[in-house]
Amino acid sequence: MLLSLLLLSPLLAQQAVSEPEAFQVHAGGGGLETFLVAHPDAATSAASRLNLDRAAKDGVVPAPTGGFELTSTVLVETAELGDLAALATSIDAAAVVAPLGFLDGFSTVGLGSVRAAIAMSNALEEVYGSGQAYLDVDRPKHLRVLPSDPGFGNQWHLHNTSLPIADINAEPAWTNGFTGTGATVGILEWGVEHTHQDLSANYNATASQNAGTSSHGTSCAGVAAADDNNGRGGVGLAYDAQWSEQLAGSSSQTASAFQFRNDLNDVKSNSWGPADDGRLHYFSSTELNALASSCANGRGGLGEVFTWAAGNGGTGDRVEYDPYASSRYTIAVGAIGDQDKRSSYNELGSSMTVVCQSSGNNRGIYTTTSGNGYTSGFGGTSSASPLGAGAVALVLDANPSLTWRDVQHVLIHSARKCDPTNNQWELNGAGHDINYNFGFGAVEANDATQLAQGWTNVSAEQSWSSGVVSVNQALPDNNPVGIDRMVNVPAGIYCEAVELVVNISHNNVGDIRVELSSPDGTLSALTKVRSDSQNNFTNYILTSLRHWDELASGDWKVHVSDRQAGTTGTWTNFELRVFGNDGSHLGGGGSFTLSSTTLTAGTSATMSVANGAAGAAAYLAYSLQGLGSFPVPQLGVTLGLSNPVQGGSGIVLNGSGAGSWTLPVPAGAAGVHVWMQSCQSGLVSNIIDSVVQ
Repeated sequence: MLLSLLLLSPLLAQQAVSEPEAFQVHAGGGGLETFLVAHPDAATSAASRLNLDRAAKDGVVPAPTGGFELTSTVLVETAELGDLAALATSIDAAAVVAPLGFLDGFSTVGLGSVRAAIAMSNALEEVYGSGQAYLDVDRPKHLRVLPSDPGFGNQWHLHNTSLPIADINAEPAWTNGFTGTGATVGILEWGVEHTHQDLSANYNATASQNAGTSSHGTSCAGVAAADDNNGRGGVGLAYDAQWSEQLAGSSSQTASAFQFRNDLNDVKSNSWGPADDGRLHYFSSTELNALASSCANGRGGLGEVFTWAAGNGGTGDRVEYDPYASSRYTIAVGAIGDQDKRSSYNELGSSMTVVCQSSGNNRGIYTTTSGNGYTSGFGGTSSASPLGAGAVALVLDANPSLTWRDVQHVLIHSARKCDPTNNQWELNGAGHDINYNFGFGAVEANDATQLAQGWTNVSAEQSWSSGVVSVNQALPDNNPVGIDRMVNVPAGIYCEAVELVVNISHNNVGDIRVELSSPDGTLSALTKVRSDSQNNFTNYILTSLRHWDELASGDWKVHVSDRQAGTTGTWTNFELRVFGNDGSHLGGGGSFTLSSTTLTAGTSATMSVANGAAGAAAYLAYSLQGLGSFPVPQLGVTLGLSNPVQGGSGIVLNGSGAGSWTLPVPAGAAGVHVWMQSCQSGLVSNIIDSVVQ
């Protein structure tokens, strides 16, 4: 008995000195966070976040959030290693400073314990500024898969025999030879069973990190790229593509995964994110900059493509609250089911890009699972993201020269209007169907590959920023009138993503509704009233894609209101950022130009062309649907209009290459939006965007 006690006493003593300790930590999110750290003197430690800053209006503090792991590494946004080393070693002589390696402009400071790293991060943050120095933290990540009723053992998402419209329309794309050949799809999470009988043939070990094994990742890989014609299971959408795996973890590990072998990987699918709890979530500048770098430099400068599960929070959450899925560098993929309806868990949002088939109506997704097996019950937006990634592989098979932004254009321009009876469908100012439930609609594999073949790449990215606009005004409590601010954008940019960076001092951010309206009148609801008791919007980036292809020039309205009683706050400032292109891909890059008199209902208007090919026929086209891509093979050109109609007859241009059409404008056409473009053999003009007066 005495021997047993002597053997146990060191263990008991160790447990006695290992009580969790509370620390305030700069962790790469929205300011200081308080953690209860299990083993602060170890190199890494499990930790729980204390939610004292998220008390509800009645004073109730949410229970601690577990699942964090703190490391002994500090991330610093600086390339000045000498200055950082001198400062860090003056604080702690054991500090080891090194460049981050895979991301320019970032450095690491290694310490011997979590405790020392917390002290270092807090000290360096005071020198380098807010959000520039922080502990490398592995935050809890939730796999975006929902349990569902057992479905049929067939792949209805690829070939829906009961409702043919409600699949991704893979078969025509395959028939045309687009099966993902030449593309590699990364599954970025916590591992895949790469020895699975239906996955091993397409596995690219060189493009992979050692990420372990999980049934979830195995199912995702099967949705994207399971092998074909091998007598086993089903197939992936891109069954001739290769697939790889990357490992998500702490800020630096995840950033490293974003950047890993982007010379080999073309698209990376992510079926994870922060908890779908309706709260605002932050991610670190390391991850944000790694995404930006991957899009700028991956695929030989064409840019890595990232698909992201839009989230399973239903109507209680929103894509904008997830900084990964809502980033302009990623494609947020939501979910529809086998009846072409919104999956009940699917989130809404202005940053939703497209939707793909998954569970949520009647049937789940049939795919691979661990143990060399199969399941017919996979689902959630976890399944939608790799299906979207498979579609990207087909698109890159059709046109490997597309940039990451062109891939977004192709998916958006070719998307199908799913569930047309849904009452949230609207037209934006460029004629795109948009819906908070579905983004631009369902991915359509055949249409996307057809469009990709003749797609003209957009210009280098154009951008404009308002700079920080000060408001410093108290928000009226429980008053939907709120506060408006107008911003005039002078730049003639065709919009892609629009970002609103907001700073609002408020002790219950769930009270706040933020909206953005474009010069064309398109509204983007960016937050809604919900149960989120955390404090403040701190440089929070809210992203909308609903203004895609609209011209940015004109007055934009930012509206902020407090919609619930009990807590007051102040709108401090904001910044509006517009990202897009110069429209040169739409034609008109040369001197062949189209002009028009004012379109007035009940009168005639004259449309004129100049600097065309003398003595050759010219044609006028117009669209009531907006911008798009419409090939005219007889003339060897592609119009930048959606479903154009010929206006009048063809005319032969004079010796100066000029000519005109005079056409009647219907009496009842006031308020109708019209887009016009002219073309000749080998030539297209600029596009005129007009509203009938």
